[in-house]
Amino acid sequence: MVTKNIILDRRVRRTKKLLKYALLELMHKKDYGQITVTDIVEHADYNRATFYRHYNQKADLVKEIITDQTNGLIQAFKVPYKKNNYIHLNDLAPSEVVIFNYIIENKHFYALWREFEAIPGFYEVFLQSITQFFENEINLITPYHDGLDNNMYTSFYAYGILGIILDWIKKDFEQSPGYMAKQLCKIINYYPAESFIIGNS
Repeated sequence: MVTKNIILDRRVRRTKKLLKYALLELMHKKDYGQITVTDIVEHADYNRATFYRHYNQKADLVKEIITDQTNGLIQAFKVPYKKNNYIHLNDLAPSEVVIFNYIIENKHFYALWREFEAIPGFYEVFLQSITQFFENEINLITPYHDGLDNNMYTSFYAYGILGIILDWIKKDFEQSPGYMAKQLCKIINYYPAESFIIGNS
């Protein structure tokens, strides 16, 4: 019974992966609004019944793609914290900043950024997911400064980092991931805080 469930889970994951990939490929060829469920299943070599077994509508498929990518982006951001839940920013090496590599590895999605922005609610959902991570899971330890609001300082860092990432995406990745990682480290350390902490501890 367990083996059967594992096989079924793998089949479901494979089906969903192919449906998502089909939609992304189609979006390179035509506008999102022109793409139908029939287009998606034919491109993925499935039938409509298979699609509706997993999703109620095309928008649900898009929502899951966005969730996958935001979760992946967050996990990439967490890489330097795998051994400890905090890191001193002046010790952060460009080789530990893998978020730009993650984006390039998932370029089939991020290359369609402008097309996704045209989908109602996309930008808000993506931005909300990432900013919630920064606001709820990141605590920035700031140098002591009388009257400095630590929460506002953390927001300043978080939105700044996110802005750099989104600007790079919108400019079609004109700089290499390595260059972006080095620049991010330089920018973070220009007026450095002491450290980032992952989690609420």
